[in-house]
This record gives sequence, structure tokens and C-alpha cells, in this order.
Amino acid sequence: MRGDKGLNILASVRVAGFFFLSLQLLISESCAYVYGGRHLLKTTTSPSVRPLHLLNVNRVTRKRNKPTAEHCALSNPRHHSPWDSFLIPSSTALQPKHRSHDHITPLDKTLVAGFIGVFATFLYKFVMNSSPGSWRYFLAGGLCAASSHAIPTPIDVIKTRKQVDSRLADISFFAAGRDIIKEEGIGALWAGLGPTYWGYLLEGAVKFGVYEVLKPSMTSWLSWIAAATSITIFSSSLLAFVLSGVVSGVAASMVLCPMEALRIRLVAEPAFASGGWIQGGYKILQKEGVYGFSKGFTPMILKQVPYTVTKNVSFDVITKLLYSSLRKAEVTVSGTIMFAVPFLSAGIASVLSSISSQPGDMVLSLVNAHEGNLKTKDVWRSIMQGDRGFRGFFIGGKTRLLHVGVIVTIQLLIYDYVKRLCGIAATGSC
Repeated sequence: MRGDKGLNILASVRVAGFFFLSLQLLISESCAYVYGGRHLLKTTTSPSVRPLHLLNVNRVTRKRNKPTAEHCALSNPRHHSPWDSFLIPSSTALQPKHRSHDHITPLDKTLVAGFIGVFATFLYKFVMNSSPGSWRYFLAGGLCAASSHAIPTPIDVIKTRKQVDSRLADISFFAAGRDIIKEEGIGALWAGLGPTYWGYLLEGAVKFGVYEVLKPSMTSWLSWIAAATSITIFSSSLLAFVLSGVVSGVAASMVLCPMEALRIRLVAEPAFASGGWIQGGYKILQKEGVYGFSKGFTPMILKQVPYTVTKNVSFDVITKLLYSSLRKAEVTVSGTIMFAVPFLSAGIASVLSSISSQPGDMVLSLVNAHEGNLKTKDVWRSIMQGDRGFRGFFIGGKTRLLHVGVIVTIQLLIYDYVKRLCGIAATGSC
């Protein structure tokens, strides 16, 4: 009976995955057809946000009559670095080549309704086909993700601004914060709070719920494959955890992608948030269509899957290792131990997950920062071929390490506590 339950869950995942990926393809192809496949780069930004091509400009003072690198890059295309030519709109790009998308089309409404319908159906079917009481994982995951991401919002704002604003890229975290407050007021540090909370409420529910429910089913499925093929590696519990993390990371990315696109836009363009975050979402849908919310899907996968796998699996493995070591040493598991073990495990998991997902986070910020048709592969190539090279992926990395450290530590502690409150054993204790 339990095996049938596991097969039902895996079948639901496969069907839901097919519908989600089909919908994603439909959105991409529809946008390419309706909007001409290309979006103009936005030519105006907030006065406080300068284009990222300035990151490659040598800021050392030069002789008065000697042309600067920036001047050479703008006047002679051969002097453009790959990052420059990618991010600086050319004169031809400023000419309108297709009709503007200035209203919400019936196709936009259909795609939004279709996405919500598919997601609601997937979540309902998944929970109903799971073992009794699995709803507690979804509840615990949603509460811990929403609260842990909402609390350090100012840190996230500074991190994102360091990634998309050249003036802040090379200064310290505190200096960047002072600069933002001085120019825009302290309220700017809370930009994107709305989509952050609601987006991660759904993302956390899906990520933790799908991960926890899939683990036993994935373990049983891999054990069956190991027995059928005589390949012992398939019987590894670590492999089951990793595969469950990959599936849950992809599912969470699909849910989070629209809200994360809105959050980044609100942070990168402070004036965009003048009417509130709901109005900001309406503006994106009106000007760019559904494409404005889905264009960051690929970098979201590059960020979310490594982040989810590293965080969830390392937390599982480290807590289990610590509890096992304590039992072998015949140490009594007191309330203090029940706090110290997940706290230490969460701290280590936060560092590992921050490092593994940093490149994807950088690309995601650049793709969603402004209106336009920035392709993931072009952003990736431009960063790699820029003056910074691979280090370009780690702009704002120290700030993000602080941000993710706070988020993951709070998140996993709350998750472990809510699970115990709902009658589920502490992570790694059994």
C-alpha cells in the first residue's frame, strides 16, 4: 500500500512537471510571437541607479586630454568589452522596431489564469496523494520561508542594489546602506517586502513540502532500481535526498519566479514602487506582458536548485551526524541540545547554500533589474568575458552571505520548531 502511495506521488510529480514545462514553453513562444521576440532595453533608470557597464571603467583619474575607457567604448564598438556592448543600448536599439506592449492582452490573462490553475491543481493533487499529515510540512515550510525572508529585507535590498548599481558595487555593505538611505530615505530598505513575503510563503510551502514528501518515495524507488540493476549507488539515501531537492527546487522556482521578478524590479528601480507593489506588478504585466514575469525562469533554476539541494540536504545530513555522535557519546538530548544542533547545522548550511547559488543569483538580478530582453546565456557570457571574469558572479557576495546566513539560520530553526510543534520528529533525530 505504501509503495502504491509512492508511485502515485511520483506519477503526480511527472504529470505536474509536464504541465508546468509545457506552460513555460507556451509562455515563451507566445511572447516571442506576440511581442516580436525582442524587448527594448529600458533607456531611463532611476537617478540613483547607473548602468552596470560602468563596472568595467577604470575610475583612476586620467590626464585631461586623454580619452577615458568609457569614452572609447561608447565611440568605438571595437573597444567594447563583452559586458559593455551587451548592457549599453546601441543607437539602433533605441529605434522602435515593433508595436509597444501598452496594455494587458487576452493572451496575458489566459496565461496568468492557466499558471494559477496548474499550480493550484498540482498542489492539491500532491497533498491529497501524500501520506496523512503531510500538510504539516507545507505549513512549516511556508511559515519559516516567509518570515525568514521578510525579516532581513534591508540586507537583501542592499545586496541587490550592489549587484545592479555600479556606484555601490565596490563599496562596503554599510557604506552602500548609508548611500541608499541618504538619497532615498530609510523606507527604500524595505522595497519589495510584499512580493518577498507572499512569494516565499508559497515557495517555502512547495520547497519543503515536496522535498519531505518525496524523500521516502524517492528512497523506495531508487532501492527498487538498485535491486533490479544490481547498481548499489542507487540505494544511497544521499542520492535520494539530492534528487528530492532537485525536484523541489524546480517546483519552487516556478512558483517564486514571478514574485522574484517583481521584487528585483522594485529594488532596482525605486521610482517603480511609487504606487505599491501590486501596482508595480500591474505595470510589468501592462508593459511587458507575462514575459516580464517569466524571463528570469532560467536563472531562477540556476539559483534555486543548487540553493535548495545544498541547504536541505546539508541540514539533513549534518543534523543526523550530530545527533548520531551525541547518542554514541551517551549525551542526554536536552532542550539546549535540541536548539544547538539545528542552529549549528543551519549555520553551516547557510554558508554552503550561499556559495553554491551565488552565480545564479547574480544573473537573476541582472536579467530582472530593468525592462528588456536580457537573455541568460548572454548575461552569463558577458560576465565571464568582462574585466572581472568569474569574480563578476560574486559581486555582492559578502552581503549575500550575510543575507543568506540570517535567512537560512532563522528559516531552518523555525522549520524544525514548527515540525516538532506539529508532532513531527526533529530533523535528523531519527
